[in-house]
Amino acid sequence: MRNVKWYVAILSFVCSGSGFTTSHKNDLTQFDFPFLVGEWYLVNPDPDDPHQDFMSIHLTLSSSYTFAVQVKKRDSSVEYWEGGYAVSQNTLMLGTHSMEPQTYVYQTTHNRLMLNGVTFFKALSRSLVGYWQSDHLSGTELDVIGVTQMQLILQPDFLFFIRSVDGQGNEAVHRGVYYTENDHLVLLYEQGEHDTRFQVNADQLTVNFENGAMVAVLNRVQ
Repeated sequence: MRNVKWYVAILSFVCSGSGFTTSHKNDLTQFDFPFLVGEWYLVNPDPDDPHQDFMSIHLTLSSSYTFAVQVKKRDSSVEYWEGGYAVSQNTLMLGTHSMEPQTYVYQTTHNRLMLNGVTFFKALSRSLVGYWQSDHLSGTELDVIGVTQMQLILQPDFLFFIRSVDGQGNEAVHRGVYYTENDHLVLLYEQGEHDTRFQVNADQLTVNFENGAMVAVLNRVQ
């Protein structure tokens, strides 16, 4: 019988039996520094200070070890810089192949990034944030998993809440943090982490677990 680790550890869908294993080259959970991934913003708290010539900074860090920086200046001009980065447990180097790479001491949480003591905040597309209720569940392993209902809350501070119910009415509830990159939605929780693919179309969210093992179509409640 195949592994049910992802199902038990992540969503605990209160059923027993066979599951499935995964081995995806594009699995974002294999990235060693997940809390770095995202869109980071710094807004000048004192735009009238003549010693600070910027209005905002937008920093993008990807799991492919590339970055992009956009600096909006006081005169509304924009400076742009992109390249590769290197990272250790406490040091981030931007522009690894440039003539003048920049090195920062960093700390990070699931929604904040501190570079040399300056705090950037992670931003998320508002289309993903909300309370989602399952409308339709399908997938190649749905009979094994046994889930009949699902509710998912994705908060703007990158915390999530998920509730699942099986055919006997048993339910499981989990909380954790999440991050996104392109169409990846990664859920992190006390027992582990899980990479899914998602698509938002107006007020409908489709989440693909394990390459089609379970596909949840959810409608926005609020």
